[in-house]
Amino acid sequence: MRGWVSLVTSSFLLARARPRLLSTTRPLSTMNQCRQISPISSNTIISNGTLSKKHLFLEQRSMSGRSGEDSGDVVPPEDCPSYPPITPQQRLAIEERQRQAFTFFRQTLQIYGVEELIFCFNGGKDCTVLLDLLMRFLRQENISSGDIPMLYIKSGDSFTEIDDFVERCVLNYHVDLVEYEGSLKDALTHMSADMPRIRAVFVGSRNTDPYCQHLAPMQPTDNDWPPMMRLNPLLEWSYHDVWHYIHLNSVPYCSLYDRGYTSIGNRSNTIPNPHLRRPDSQCDCDSSTNPACSCDPGGFRPAWELEDPALERAGRLPRK
Repeated sequence: MRGWVSLVTSSFLLARARPRLLSTTRPLSTMNQCRQISPISSNTIISNGTLSKKHLFLEQRSMSGRSGEDSGDVVPPEDCPSYPPITPQQRLAIEERQRQAFTFFRQTLQIYGVEELIFCFNGGKDCTVLLDLLMRFLRQENISSGDIPMLYIKSGDSFTEIDDFVERCVLNYHVDLVEYEGSLKDALTHMSADMPRIRAVFVGSRNTDPYCQHLAPMQPTDNDWPPMMRLNPLLEWSYHDVWHYIHLNSVPYCSLYDRGYTSIGNRSNTIPNPHLRRPDSQCDCDSSTNPACSCDPGGFRPAWELEDPALERAGRLPRK
């Protein structure tokens, strides 16, 4: 993704966004997918002094008394005794993954200024690892976590648990939120106009994701996309690498993963993974005609118990 938008000025980041007028949008695929084609609905205009930014919803949120609250939408891994012990070999492998990610971040900062970067976040497990890695790296380098904003693309069909988890991450990691509605492509198009200094975006894609098999760690966007550089530090990570990192580092994650979800899109296209159903559970969540799931959360094993990573997306319903 070759050029994008550079980071907005600090005075603009401190602006409080006005309430948005939300219009109906089609279901949105997750940002872990490399291509999206949903239409976008524009947001209200956010202004700060003489600045006028169309389509953009941006606000800075800091830690408050809420940071110490328990949330049903965030699960601290240390409270999950069912996670199997991690072997010394697995620990060393994850430490090497982290070292490689930090090297990638360091190389990125040799090419781009910190003000030219942004990272995509969708509340999923891969982006959660990306967020934690990036924030750890920034602390190590004495760079403010607010210097690289978070891009979240919200859909009217999103899980409440995901939206709430994103909110918690904004508070806990001290990051600035940039929020759009619509598809990733349309969001980047509008961002190119709203934030013209951003030139590169961190994305939590892995090479097992759809359309991502042949991505390079630094991959320019396709010709019909806004020109910018896509930064993919997690390409070589496996499904179980992600969960090992989360549990080794006690990284909070969305509670949906405790209920059998392994790849999360939107409510209309995502169900708990049928391969994690407990033998004694009564649930029709694998019915393609009724994607809404109201099953007992205990009817499915947690996401990290999926043995075959090739079945990660078994809970995704086909597009109609």
